[in-house]
Amino acid sequence: MGALMCWLMALVCAATFWQHAFAGDSVQEDQRFIALDQKYHADFGGSIQLWKSGDDKLAASYNVKPLEAEQIENAIQVVGWIEAEFKRYPAGFIQKYGPKKLVLANEYIFKSSKAAEKPYSPAFICEKSSDSILVTVPSTITPSTEFLARNALHQTLFAYLLSDLPAKDSLIGLEHWKTIQSDEAAAEKEPSNWVFKQSNQRDGLFKIFWEPFDFAQINALAKSDPLLKQRVEAVQSFLHSLDPQFDDAFWQTLATIPESQRTICLNDLADLHSADQIKGDVEIQDDIRFIEKRWGLKVIWEPGSAAPPMPVKVRLEYSYMTDKKLSEFKQFIHLVREELCSYPQQIATKMGVENIYVLDTFTFRGAKIAGQAFSWLPRISFGYGLSSFDPKTPSSKEFFLRTIHHELFHLIDKQFSVEGGPIFGSNWNSSNEESFAYRLGQPKELDQPAFYKENIKRTGFAERYGMNVATEDRASIYGRIMTEDKSFFEQLESDKILKEKTEKIFQFFQLIKKDLDIDSSNAFYTKIEMLQARVNALPIKDAGN
Repeated sequence: MGALMCWLMALVCAATFWQHAFAGDSVQEDQRFIALDQKYHADFGGSIQLWKSGDDKLAASYNVKPLEAEQIENAIQVVGWIEAEFKRYPAGFIQKYGPKKLVLANEYIFKSSKAAEKPYSPAFICEKSSDSILVTVPSTITPSTEFLARNALHQTLFAYLLSDLPAKDSLIGLEHWKTIQSDEAAAEKEPSNWVFKQSNQRDGLFKIFWEPFDFAQINALAKSDPLLKQRVEAVQSFLHSLDPQFDDAFWQTLATIPESQRTICLNDLADLHSADQIKGDVEIQDDIRFIEKRWGLKVIWEPGSAAPPMPVKVRLEYSYMTDKKLSEFKQFIHLVREELCSYPQQIATKMGVENIYVLDTFTFRGAKIAGQAFSWLPRISFGYGLSSFDPKTPSSKEFFLRTIHHELFHLIDKQFSVEGGPIFGSNWNSSNEESFAYRLGQPKELDQPAFYKENIKRTGFAERYGMNVATEDRASIYGRIMTEDKSFFEQLESDKILKEKTEKIFQFFQLIKKDLDIDSSNAFYTKIEMLQARVNALPIKDAGN
């Protein structure tokens, strides 16, 4: 019996081995894969291949997992994204300068890599020696996967273009490039320093060109930054030397994406006539008029209104409010009135907010959004998505109350934060542990951007979402302060870093008060100073107790 069991286990193991060993062959023979390869060849003159165990050259550098048969649908999607991005380049450019092969696999891991964490997929790796770009196909595709893949592809392609370039060759050569890089301190002075920092690397700057809002930011910054201007011109001149079609008209076209290609309004035609009750509700209209007058803005909520101004080249789905959500809209707009109008008039006037967008459905890059600050606009705006708002549920009401203040703080941060202030740049970052670095990382879940696994147990954060970038760190703390969140105040008693950050936010508001000459009797500042005194009085307990 024992011998029989051993034989059966051996048979199972062998079957598993051969299944994986020949998984790539079954994909290669799949008619869908054949069609994919043929189309790619027709469009770009190259081929789509699968990594095979006999590829000794790649195997020498990578630990490779071949593509599984069940990944063919995902492979079709990923290659479709690649084709779509390559078609944005001038006609004939990819055929002439692009990779001759896309080599697909489940996973490529550098043998020299010390990283224990599985790399993000899809990933693109430049292998110019074999005229290839290596492509990993993820086992699972989320709505954020496409955005990240398209973004990374351009960066890898530019690395491919630079592979044969001598270090001393022209303005784009590495030796000259180093002379026009900006120092890290300069990045701290920029409002969008993560974009600015990317511009220091040749492939990072090239990637920015393909995201219209980032491209616009870089062009605006370049007008007052000679080194950045030189970097932009160096990259564009290099591309023009390869293909004259990379001219001013091309860059202008690249920066303009028709709204029809990126936005989907979920309101149907019937919705255009389904807001009569909201329009006729005296209390709602009184709240709207009060908000608009106090803040000098427009509340945009009605079906048929323009799309909220989200960044281009990503999928946006939205819908405006109808009578179906009359109760939710009524309670939310009153909540907005109570919270926004508690702020001093001086702050409201100074802010110069243009619009508040009150939406039902609000989905961006596949993620459901409760609030969004449009801080990049010439006149700042913000918006809220109420699809999950349930005023009958205390937790839902508390969440949206916190969201109101969270998004508003983004705009206050942008408007009032100044170099040298308590929440500016290194003054804020110095409160964190030395080993910590913020990350504008890759979304891992639909509603929660990723954060470093090693940071899970770190102190100093009101929400783990704040680990991604300092602006979200501050806004998440402020939202908890203003809603007097019980768990947050309990956390302050054992978290010295979080308490220090909280105190810096209070200092920030005291500077605003002084700058705008706001009287201490103002209700908002009465609350701020009460909360500040409450935080200052908290005993700091040993986190281990």
